[in-house]
Amino acid sequence: MLAKGCWDHGQRDQAVAIYERAVKEAPRNVRAYTLLARAYAERYRLTEMEAVLDRLRRLAPDHPGVHHFVGETYALVKLPEQSMAAYEKACSLPGVHPGTWMDLASQYERAHRLEEARALIDRADRAGLRLPALRLVRARVEVREKRWEAAETTLLDLIGKLAAEDEWACQAWSEIALLRDKQGDYRGAIEAIERCKSGQLGRSEKDWVASETVRERFGKMIDSIAIQDIERWCTESSGLPDTQNAMLTGFPRSGTTLLEQVLDAHPALVSSEERDFLGNEQFSALHAPDQRRGPILEVLNGLTAKRIRQEQRRYFQVMEQLLGESIHGRMHLDKNPAYNQFLPIALRLFPKLRILIALRDPRDVVLSCYLRYLPLNPVSVNFLTVERTAQRYALDMGAWMKLREIVPNPWCEVRYEDSVADLERQARRALETLGLPWDPAVMNYRDRLGRERQVSSPTYEAVKQPVYTRSVGRWKHYEEHLAPAFETLDPFIKAFGYDG
Repeated sequence: MLAKGCWDHGQRDQAVAIYERAVKEAPRNVRAYTLLARAYAERYRLTEMEAVLDRLRRLAPDHPGVHHFVGETYALVKLPEQSMAAYEKACSLPGVHPGTWMDLASQYERAHRLEEARALIDRADRAGLRLPALRLVRARVEVREKRWEAAETTLLDLIGKLAAEDEWACQAWSEIALLRDKQGDYRGAIEAIERCKSGQLGRSEKDWVASETVRERFGKMIDSIAIQDIERWCTESSGLPDTQNAMLTGFPRSGTTLLEQVLDAHPALVSSEERDFLGNEQFSALHAPDQRRGPILEVLNGLTAKRIRQEQRRYFQVMEQLLGESIHGRMHLDKNPAYNQFLPIALRLFPKLRILIALRDPRDVVLSCYLRYLPLNPVSVNFLTVERTAQRYALDMGAWMKLREIVPNPWCEVRYEDSVADLERQARRALETLGLPWDPAVMNYRDRLGRERQVSSPTYEAVKQPVYTRSVGRWKHYEEHLAPAFETLDPFIKAFGYDG
């Protein structure tokens, strides 16, 4: 409890020290190891995390629960191959909990290994298990197989066994909404997603309060930052080593995943997909204990050249560990949608940062965010109503509209609609901004998906398909339902050229 209290109050080093002491005092206590490994994972102290996981496996090599925990920990830091291997090991041992089948089946489906996912689901059926997560994975497999009627039956059967506000029921309603959208049943899609969101709204107060706190703090930073700040940061960084890195951001559902996958196929570039190291752990670590609620700009202005150099080294060390390969000599692209408000932090640590902004018709963006289930957190709580989603879009994209007027770094905006119409041309524009030459390998990006790397984004299934245009102008099918958002979105529709 003491360690958790320290963690919750931002005293993360103290919390980790308590967990480390617990392991020393009870070297055969499995629980102590799991708490320490999870703390290391959340701090991105990956070398220490690996060492604890190894000790844990040696302590209980034949315990399926231990291997399940190892799989969960790898999943926490988005290392799907290692996570999958741990779940597979757990499933090979006697006494494995059916929940492990659930997690492994979900990972198989995300990795496009549909036959193996179905085999685990059938195994659960033969054992008489009816786990909600396995029902969801079964429905996703049925959708991938275009067995749409069977998928909706599976989902409705699951919903019928759950309370309306149950998290699994909310996920199932979202799956139904997307399924009906695929079939052109737009009214049915809205009915389904409203069931999903209403179930979540009743449990959202804590996350909404946290969201508003973050919104206020970052909003003050964006309002107060000026070109003089960024120019001063560049001057102060003149003695720092050059770094080759870029940020790809914009807003969720704006085409960041497609663009990132294309660029990652370039031999002189390596990308990190939705690693929240900079915006979570690294940003938190920049604060002194008395700064955690103070102005962010004061925190950034107070950084010394020595501290910036340390954070640069730590950033690249963590990214290389997560990637499992060296970045040396290549451009590193950090892809994180909705990182617009974090750009000043990235610019402070990396004054020569190159910036790519994914754009898409704001109405399509708001619709796409609203139509999907996301676990409740201080970001996703903004997507529970159309109005909230539009307001969050205005906050993030308003930040970019200010920053693009004062940032001297190379940047470009890449429109999703232009990418699906002429992908090569937009890839060339992005590469030019990144200072990289054209390479035809980028046009063969789909050859690598599922073979060399997995996609963490919710669009993992769509990005594997050939580029398509059917999502362009999708908002028109939902115009009546989106109407409350139009006034908020209108300035951005005009500013980004979507009013023609």
